Amino acid sequence: MPGFLLHSGMTMTCPHGGAVTAIPAGPPAALVNGMPVLTTKDQLIVAGCTLTPPCATVQWTNISSLLGGGTPMLTQLPPAGQGGGTCLGSLSPGPPIVLAMQQFVTGR
Repeated sequence: MPGFLLHSGMTMTCPHGGAVTAIPAGPPAALVNGMPVLTTKDQLIVAGCTLTPPCATVQWTNISSLLGGGTPMLTQLPPAGQGGGTCLGSLSPGPPIVLAMQQFVTGR
């Protein structure tokens, strides 16, 4: 899916306010603004969700056909707002909220 490439410097929360952090699966496949681009192998972990049980991870669904190190990269369109994935773990799953991200490099 086309959109802006997500990188590790993005700011994202679960719908209940928990912070989303990218955990790389290995060395970066590509860099944007000096930060690793996120791929389908990377994990998106949620910390600080206010629900019980809390959101634990984000399953991203906006995936580019552009490959980084042989792995599809994650994209987001529009650059801010409702994210292209689902927060999992809580009894009330929902889309993450993208607060800030790079808006220069796109993928299809």
